[in-house]
Amino acid sequence: MALASSVAPAQEAEPIKIGFATALSGWLAAYDQEPHQAAILKIEEINKAGGLLGRKIEYQVTDTKTDLTLTANVAASLIDWGANMLVVPPDFDYGAPAAFMAQNANLIAISTGASDPKMGVQGVGSNVFSAHSAGQAAGIVMAEYAHDKMNAKTAFMLEDVSLEAHKSSCAGFVAGWENKGGELVGRDSFRMEDTSIAAQITRIKGLASEPDIIFLCSGLPQGASAVRQVRAAGIDTPILAEAGMSGDYWLGGVPNLKDFYVPTLMSISDDPRPEVNKFIEAYKARWGALPTTEFSILGYCTIEQWAAAVEQAQSVETEVVLAVMNQFEDQPTTCGPTSYSDQIHIQVSRPQLIARVENGSFRSVEIFRNQFVPDLKLLLRSSN
Repeated sequence: MALASSVAPAQEAEPIKIGFATALSGWLAAYDQEPHQAAILKIEEINKAGGLLGRKIEYQVTDTKTDLTLTANVAASLIDWGANMLVVPPDFDYGAPAAFMAQNANLIAISTGASDPKMGVQGVGSNVFSAHSAGQAAGIVMAEYAHDKMNAKTAFMLEDVSLEAHKSSCAGFVAGWENKGGELVGRDSFRMEDTSIAAQITRIKGLASEPDIIFLCSGLPQGASAVRQVRAAGIDTPILAEAGMSGDYWLGGVPNLKDFYVPTLMSISDDPRPEVNKFIEAYKARWGALPTTEFSILGYCTIEQWAAAVEQAQSVETEVVLAVMNQFEDQPTTCGPTSYSDQIHIQVSRPQLIARVENGSFRSVEIFRNQFVPDLKLLLRSSN
């Protein structure tokens, strides 16, 4: 009995371990580096406040190098290390291999920024979540904003079909646009490796009448190239894009860009929410510079939401924490109200900040929440 009583406190004091399968190099690092740093910031804040359940959080980081094959091996090594949960890359295609490893090991995995709903129950497994909003929700937000706030009635859609996330955004836009009664006067596609979209631009210019807006579902760097080519061709139609086009760092490549809108998580320069500005200042104090991408806050909220579930569950055991997360309904986080169910592990109606390019940087316009909420059929694009 004496031995048991002396061992128990030592076991209770064992650290909680979080494993990071993070793309610190390769093209995905542009979306993963800063969210990773924000996650570390949140872990340090929790530890400074006394830990989680009275236990310090330890973490281990391994670079996936934006390599699909390596990602699974990285996750396996973190599981062998004894991780209690995994943080995986912010994309379904490149994060799923790590998430599958966590699912098979019965651990919770959270992607900091995957916008494809397949990073969840139906695509990977019941233990897998994304801290981000579904691409469909971003597409719907922009469709409703264009119709309700910009009085747009006609749209042309330009789709990058390289990644599932972009396809999801376009699917959401089409559904939201049709729900509003808007007319889609045309649609065209391109791929990440296409250096020119001249043929697509010719078809846009050949339309019987200029559309009120162009919706672009793409990310960086290919999306920036598409915008530059569209504007260079003399097409001044307002362009609305998905969240993958947020961040000031690419705007220098498209001088004097205007009438360009994105739904985003925050504004680094003029966000209207005090809790977001508090995060930005804490990030700057910790890392010596402001974040350059709005995706950074997702890493902070990844740890924030998992820690909240652990506190409510009073356990780090997967089944107990999972049950809590599946019942989140507008759970407060710095990213905004967060909700999950046992079938949907991504945000489908979180308010998003509409930002517009002005004088070479994104500026806040307003917070906008979609009225039309995508169902599971749309989220899985099973109607296509």
